Amino acid sequence: MTPEQRQLMRDRIGRALKTALLPGASPQAPGGYRRTDLPPADMLERFTAELSMLGGEVHDMPGADAEAIASLIASLAPDAIPRRALVWHDEHFPVTGLSSALTARGFQLIAPVPDDRTPAHRDRLASAVVGITAVDALIAETGSIGLASGAGRSRLASLLPPVHVAVASRSQLIHSLPDLLLDRVDLATAGSNFVCITGPSRTADIEHTLSRGVHGPGHVHVVVV
Repeated sequence: MTPEQRQLMRDRIGRALKTALLPGASPQAPGGYRRTDLPPADMLERFTAELSMLGGEVHDMPGADAEAIASLIASLAPDAIPRRALVWHDEHFPVTGLSSALTARGFQLIAPVPDDRTPAHRDRLASAVVGITAVDALIAETGSIGLASGAGRSRLASLLPPVHVAVASRSQLIHSLPDLLLDRVDLATAGSNFVCITGPSRTADIEHTLSRGVHGPGHVHVVVV
């Protein structure tokens, strides 16, 4: 398409938008959204069902400490040598001492260094077998994990390794994205970006054949404490 044809298309769309009419549509703004109140148990059940349908897995571990979570994570990468993990800083997790518990199980904890762009550092980051993050919300309606990146909350941890483990508390369960936007308006400016991760990475761009793990983790586990 030539530049002239593109401009012609834009002009036609602009004229059409000025005269567009949706039969039955009201010019008034819709009414306010009403928050959905559900018990945490119902939301966890819905979240588990939705994420499971997408190929993710939920580990319901009420009362679990760092040792129990580290043991679970170690079982997800039993044969990896070396065991390297991209991990958020400890203060962001709902349990204490997770980094120490992972180190005790043979994990080498690595973190991105913004100023280090050497091939050696990139290779070390790429060698991580698991990425471990906390969450800002678990959205029950879609089985999505809400994450805001920032200091000590590397976005690479949920993007680069083949396995993503998200550790959350029951208090972070919320029914829907509109409910989240009502409750957590601060997320818009909480970090450099906010993402909703809905299941393992998947694409069917090539010959319409579904492939997992092409553009991100092929396995997503959510630990709920």
